[in-house]
Amino acid sequence: MKRTVRNQNGGGFTLIEVLITSVLLAVLLTGVGFFFTNIIKQSDIVDDRTQAMELARQGLEEIRTLDVTSMGIGLTSPDTLGRFARCFDISVYDPLYPNARLVQCIVSWTGASGDETFSFVTII
Repeated sequence: MKRTVRNQNGGGFTLIEVLITSVLLAVLLTGVGFFFTNIIKQSDIVDDRTQAMELARQGLEEIRTLDVTSMGIGLTSPDTLGRFARCFDISVYDPLYPNARLVQCIVSWTGASGDETFSFVTII
């Protein structure tokens, strides 16, 4: 009678299989980590731009309540609003319309992608 030898391991994984699986899992998790890190950074950038756009819109609405002829020509000193700085560049629109002003509201800040600027322009 011939005897067969059975595997004493119980059919487990070899060391090579465990190492290959670990490396593949590490590569996969690293890719997922970079993906979520990038998503969070892009979300911060969009939030900053949205807040800057709202501050510029509010600034132009505040300027519209002022008397146009009393506005000084040139760049105003910046107002600090948290991480944001807002200033106005006021100039004469056209010599044919001496009471009209070209107003640019400029909002600047340092965000996740570095120094950024946003502006709205209107004629009052």
